[in-house]
Amino acid sequence: MPALCIGLMLIVLFICFAAYYIKKKEVNLEKRGVNIVIFVLSLISLVISLRLFWSIAEYADEYGSSPVLVTGGWFWLSMAWILQGLLFVLCVISGFKLITHSKKD
Repeated sequence: MPALCIGLMLIVLFICFAAYYIKKKEVNLEKRGVNIVIFVLSLISLVISLRLFWSIAEYADEYGSSPVLVTGGWFWLSMAWILQGLLFVLCVISGFKLITHSKKD
């Protein structure tokens, strides 16, 4: 059920972006609104990625495997960790930009 809600939110955000870029003059979206959308999308991506990473760990624990075997090797396990880090950094940067941009208004 949560995946359905997240999917519907992404579809709505995509439609809003499409409407904004097709008819820029008719849709009054502030610059801060774009920063909010970027932050929300990066936060949703981080949550989804963390949940998938957690599921890998649960699977490996239940079936006596290891995350290295589940992900396909040490390289892909390290890529999964790098993905988590990059999504976290993206979330922090977009949140910081949102906070600093709102103080200027």
